Amino acid sequence: MLNEEFLQKIKARLEKEKAEVQEKLDKINKPEKPMDNPDLDDIAHDAAEDILEDSLKSVYEDILERIENALLRIKNGSYGKCPTCGTDVPEKFLEEEPWAEHCYVCRGKN
Repeated sequence: MLNEEFLQKIKARLEKEKAEVQEKLDKINKPEKPMDNPDLDDIAHDAAEDILEDSLKSVYEDILERIENALLRIKNGSYGKCPTCGTDVPEKFLEEEPWAEHCYVCRGKN
């Protein structure tokens, strides 16, 4: 079982990371200014940027969901317990990846 001090440290880190990821998503979702008289190079460059932004948006949304789920698990008391096998997830692993849900063994199975 995780001690309260560790949980508060992880919660603060998750909330900070959540704010940072949300800021990045907000920047990506910000409407672009239309180009005046774009040439083919401008259009191609804009299309390439759109593809990259869509990929980043997907990654950030996934991270944000994992963070929010971890914060929910902290709130409901299930943080640090593997939902598959019920064993404790090691603190070292949670420090490396605070949104981790499964233990090492079960993570390899999912």
